Amino acid sequence: MAEFMSWKQWRAAIVLSFLLILATLSIGQDAGRDTRPDNGHSSFTEADAVRLLEQLRRGLESDRPDTFLKTFDAKRMPGYPAFRDRVAEFFGRYGEFQVRYHVTQVTMDGELGAAVADFEFDATPRDGVSPNVRKRVPLRLVCGWDGKQWKIVDLSPRNWLK
Repeated sequence: MAEFMSWKQWRAAIVLSFLLILATLSIGQDAGRDTRPDNGHSSFTEADAVRLLEQLRRGLESDRPDTFLKTFDAKRMPGYPAFRDRVAEFFGRYGEFQVRYHVTQVTMDGELGAAVADFEFDATPRDGVSPNVRKRVPLRLVCGWDGKQWKIVDLSPRNWLK
């Protein structure tokens, strides 16, 4: 009678089978569910906005306009050459930045992400004569996916660089 399973063994086999079926169904559902938008990349998140603002902050505080400009998508940003020239002029006039920001809103609109942040900075003029500058602006970043990462494709207001 060793061929027959006891009731306890039978019950254990049924429970184990049931759990395996549930696990298989759960894995199958997760594998079939794509949480990415149709454009093949993840949604724009607050972490993405913070990463971009951190790069802007690092560029300013380290006095590196190239680091600052790497945050922008030169191919997609309207008026990028004029913006680049304004950034160069700004870095030529000011140095020793201290930057603070606070992200207040993050949204997606189709394939573009957007963030609004309270952006504040102190800057010391390079001429050593002019008074220090403190500005606080609500920055709106419009961001696009470049195939590898989110980059800023538009920024408003742009006149904060004066």
